[in-house]
Amino acid sequence: MRESKQYSRRQLFTQFARPPVNKPQLVISNTCDNLYGYCESCIDICSEQAILWQVDKKPSIDAEKCTLCQQCIGACFINAISITD
Repeated sequence: MRESKQYSRRQLFTQFARPPVNKPQLVISNTCDNLYGYCESCIDICSEQAILWQVDKKPSIDAEKCTLCQQCIGACFINAISITD
């Protein structure tokens, strides 16, 4: 049988009552040219290699590797990349 954890009143009211902190993330919209043709401008500029290229799909962003340097935003000539709050 598993033992249950014991939490203090302080832990219950402070640690668990707080909403999770959302880290800003990069998002690639559906207007990305890679859906309709071939474009790798954001992937070429990313020094952390956080953008993963996929054939006939929009690229995906690895949130673990992304440092939010925003170089890919400047490299995208159709403004398909943005930051969420």
